[in-house]
Amino acid sequence: MLRDIKNLLERNALWLAVAATVAVAILSLGAVPKLNTGLNLKAGDKYLHFIAYFTLCILWYFALKDRLHRYVFRIAVPVGLILYGIILEGLQSGLTSYRTGDVYDALANSAGVLGAMFLFNRLLKWYETI
Repeated sequence: MLRDIKNLLERNALWLAVAATVAVAILSLGAVPKLNTGLNLKAGDKYLHFIAYFTLCILWYFALKDRLHRYVFRIAVPVGLILYGIILEGLQSGLTSYRTGDVYDALANSAGVLGAMFLFNRLLKWYETI
């Protein structure tokens, strides 16, 4: 069963990564109602930013792991996603009147990417044993 899931993910990894990237852009630039994260912390939405970009980075790593040279994609994916997060935060301030860009959101996005980058090597070793 795990092998079937692995094959399904490998065939669709690029589409999943593109769809997740588009979803992040829509959620970042759209008029989304305030979410109750259940966290009684002032920075509760930063966890959502971290999780979104962590997931996005893992998806892009799996989508590109066999398509690009190993060293290229290990640098290109995190740098590209960190820049993507910064650009989206800038667009929130510049294009919308209902959203504001936040440096701390960009930092949470970047932390999610860096967390995924560190976890990916371990996850890949397990994934290749399936």
